[in-house]
Amino acid sequence: MADIVSERYAQSLYEVAKDEKQEKEYLEELTAVCGAFRENPDFLKLLTTPSIAFEDKQNVLKTVFEGKIRPFVLNFLMLTTEKGRIGLIHEMREAYKEQYYFENNIAEVCAVTAVPMSDALRDRLKNKMQAVTGRQVVLETSVDPEIIGGIVVKVNNEQFDTSLRTRLSEIAARLTNTIA
Repeated sequence: MADIVSERYAQSLYEVAKDEKQEKEYLEELTAVCGAFRENPDFLKLLTTPSIAFEDKQNVLKTVFEGKIRPFVLNFLMLTTEKGRIGLIHEMREAYKEQYYFENNIAEVCAVTAVPMSDALRDRLKNKMQAVTGRQVVLETSVDPEIIGGIVVKVNNEQFDTSLRTRLSEIAARLTNTIA
């Protein structure tokens, strides 16, 4: 969950994006920027290092992002760097995404399975979750062989766990309580 500073910066960026009717595009660009920082942690470290002059940081930002992202998103990066808040960029992106999803009636659903899901199963799950939530669904999937089988679905702050690992753990706990 984003803190108040991140939320305020994200809200300001969102308001500009909304005025320009480009909320989704800003989200995509902010996501790409965060991806670049995730892939190159030293890049973000450089921007948060106090001993490096702001002008140098500004030049680096321009060199890397100018022409690849909208000018206002680049200005946003420069402002957050100047104010010493660029280290919160991932939280700002998350707060922006939450606002975008809220205003566009979108639910983020994360599904974890033991093996990759087929496209048909992904579509069925997405349709089922849209029916359950009454919202448009963005489905994120991942694989975790340790769940053995079944599925773990997270929607907002709720988790539905029908994994075989959880079922086996529940049976083991019941047997332990029965024997003890």
